[in-house]
Amino acid sequence: MVFLNPYLSSSDLEFYENVKDFAKERVLPSVEERDETSTWGDSIWKEMGGMGLLGIPVPEEYGGQGGTCLQCCIAQEAFNAGSLDGGFGLSWGAHMIIGTLPILFQGTEAQKKKYLPKLASGEWIAGLGLTEPDSGSDAAAMNTFATKVDGGFILNGSKLYITNGPNGQVFIIMARTTKSRGPMGVSAFIVESNMKGFHVSKVLKKLGHNTSMTAELSFQDMFVPDENLLGPLNSGFVRIGKGTLEWERTVLVAAVPGGMEFGLELCLDYAWKRHQFGKPILSFFGVQEKLARNWVYLCASRRLIYFVANKKDTDPTASLPFESSALKVFVTETAEEIANDAVQIHGGMGYMRECHVSRQFRDVKLGTIGGGTSEIQRSIISSTYAGFDKFMTVLGQSLPEEVRQKAENLLGNTPEGRVLAAAKELLRSAGENPDRKKKQSSEFGFADLAVFIVSVQLGLWDAVQSNADYKSEDRIRDLRILTFYAGCKFFKSVHFLKELDPERTKELLNRFSELPTVEKDVAECVEFLKNGVLGAQIA
Repeated sequence: MVFLNPYLSSSDLEFYENVKDFAKERVLPSVEERDETSTWGDSIWKEMGGMGLLGIPVPEEYGGQGGTCLQCCIAQEAFNAGSLDGGFGLSWGAHMIIGTLPILFQGTEAQKKKYLPKLASGEWIAGLGLTEPDSGSDAAAMNTFATKVDGGFILNGSKLYITNGPNGQVFIIMARTTKSRGPMGVSAFIVESNMKGFHVSKVLKKLGHNTSMTAELSFQDMFVPDENLLGPLNSGFVRIGKGTLEWERTVLVAAVPGGMEFGLELCLDYAWKRHQFGKPILSFFGVQEKLARNWVYLCASRRLIYFVANKKDTDPTASLPFESSALKVFVTETAEEIANDAVQIHGGMGYMRECHVSRQFRDVKLGTIGGGTSEIQRSIISSTYAGFDKFMTVLGQSLPEEVRQKAENLLGNTPEGRVLAAAKELLRSAGENPDRKKKQSSEFGFADLAVFIVSVQLGLWDAVQSNADYKSEDRIRDLRILTFYAGCKFFKSVHFLKELDPERTKELLNRFSELPTVEKDVAECVEFLKNGVLGAQIA
């Protein structure tokens, strides 16, 4: 539905709608059964391979589509918006991004010619082996070891929670190649499942994403030839792991707002048709505010994802750990809230496994764990902050200067603009305080403040733009809703910044307390959504 995604150009929107329609027609009808039985959809995989969806970022010369980071995000989002099949989307994303891109980015020409065509077509399924039983968030502390021998390496060790582990053929495996600890002693290898000593030691049962296959892999005296070393020796984690994880935190997270869109459509329809006390439950504020939050969080998530993806595309060498981590925290944590609300709106039916939102509730939890936990993302945000001016310069690349200036002139002195200004003053001050990094509570408070600023600043700049489906007055209304609810969510830990700057912390919280109530805005937002999504049903 075009109305629900106002942030794409006509060509990108056509691609989005095509993928969403495919997912709705070919994937959605079987997702409940596949989820219940933890069954892999091989026919869906082959059909997607025939459509070119499995090799979007792979250059055409290697059998792919030569697509952009943004196009990968659009595809992931649209697939989930049409099917709410987070598990299959996860397998696809793991294959396309963390299983294939390391070969594209660091592989030799021989490696690219051997592996990329079969990965792009889907004939081979790929994955990444990084996490171990004793090495999770501290990924560089892994124990899997590769011993150099004549003609190659002998690998011993195991990897845990590996997406596509039971059914994949090609894996990028990180292994220590020196006895010293730390990231510089880790190398990457292209491992094939038919290598002697490769074992799927256990197929894992999960809370959610049950349409994706997950396993523990083990390697017992497995010989890997020299030509399968990926990138320079002892630099696999730095060159491949961290670069690929930025893509993962953008592209794989892009599926999450797709789930928000699916849930929004479902909840609006249910809340309109479900009558209690003589009227639709959609008429009650307790339901309306959940749907309004869903919408403003969905729009904010898209602004963040598309901004980071476009930045990746315009400058492929850019390192964006701060931005991709802020994106991941905002999108995945608000999605948890929205999934919980979706079940609540459906009441008892939402608690039944036959109801799609129950699957959304189970699937969404992985977002705050996989690809680096929310806690790790907050540490990255704090540690990679490069100063306020650099922060605002990068953020300013999201929109032209004339748009940003127009927004500041129009909205800078509104209650929402004053909250944002106070938040930025506190960020500047706390960011310059060396004591910020001495306590995790201060780091996390700083990170949450930064996440709030990124999401609301992009919303404020966007609010002066307009198109047929989403006019400026609607965006300004939604900015008020976003500022209030994002503040409620992310200002909880800002309290800890009192130790760094008590006056500016107090000023921010005072400004936030001065925000007008959003009850009227919520009602108008729901009316806007009702007309745009339900349309003829309410005529």
